[in-house]
Amino acid sequence: MHNKKIRWTLLLSAALLAGCGKQIPKDVIHPDKMEDILYDYHLTTAMSGNISYDENYKKEALRNYVYRKHHVTKAEFDSSMVWYTRHTENLAKIYTNLGKRFREEKKDVKRLLAMRENKPSMSQPGDTVDVWYNKTLYWLTDAPLSNKITFEIPTDSNFKAKDAFLWSANYIFLSNLQQQVTMGFNILFDNDSVSGKVAEVTASGIQSLYIKPDSAYKIKSINGFIYLTGDSVKAPGIIVDKISLIRYHELADTISIVAKDSVPEKSMSVIDKDTDSLKMDSVQMKEAVTPVRLNPRDMKEKEGIRPQRTRLQKK
Repeated sequence: MHNKKIRWTLLLSAALLAGCGKQIPKDVIHPDKMEDILYDYHLTTAMSGNISYDENYKKEALRNYVYRKHHVTKAEFDSSMVWYTRHTENLAKIYTNLGKRFREEKKDVKRLLAMRENKPSMSQPGDTVDVWYNKTLYWLTDAPLSNKITFEIPTDSNFKAKDAFLWSANYIFLSNLQQQVTMGFNILFDNDSVSGKVAEVTASGIQSLYIKPDSAYKIKSINGFIYLTGDSVKAPGIIVDKISLIRYHELADTISIVAKDSVPEKSMSVIDKDTDSLKMDSVQMKEAVTPVRLNPRDMKEKEGIRPQRTRLQKK
């Protein structure tokens, strides 16, 4: 008996809760299904934006494809949208979910593009970070398809104005035949100005290029290249490894603050000079007070008096 009362109480509570909520009419598309329809609807609308005016029939074909995919008619979709526009709370929930889905979709697209182009979707944050995304080991030969390395890095929110960059690579020449590598990279800014450096490499070892831009404009992208030049087909080529591109954020100007709190360099030199003079004076004083033993003759000559002989008279 007690269990029956509990069961009836739960059923009554569920009925009351259902009655209090807004009921969606049967002829209105359910919110979950409406969300899926609107997702595809907005995607096809974005796609149709690239269709020219002469091909407007393609826009209508895209919309009809959405209706067929979700097994609804245009009339059912339009009448459901009328109901949802009158009940904005339900429509707001649908578009909140749509916003989340589109943001996640954007992240997935960026990730897939990064995988296809072998690029990171976002660089690592930090004051000193290696932003090189490509392979770190290459074998360059005279063949047209393997005689160069090129790259382009689009910037993101982790790049700051006046960031400095150090691009380094280790070159290993595999023969004594005359070959040369041209290495260079550029920084492109928002105002389309460019700052770059180029170097010629003719021997094995690490070669680095450093750029510290003084432009206050935002950095748009960084690109660079390594080209192998040489006429000898018999040359085994060059190994390029340990490639890195270090990004340095501009540090706060703390050096001038430390300098103000420190003893100036000039003062230190004055102290050293005074110390040396004191040492010299002490040496001279020691030399001046050093006693010298003189006989009476020398003492009188030193005083300008000659010693006189005296006779003793006999009494």
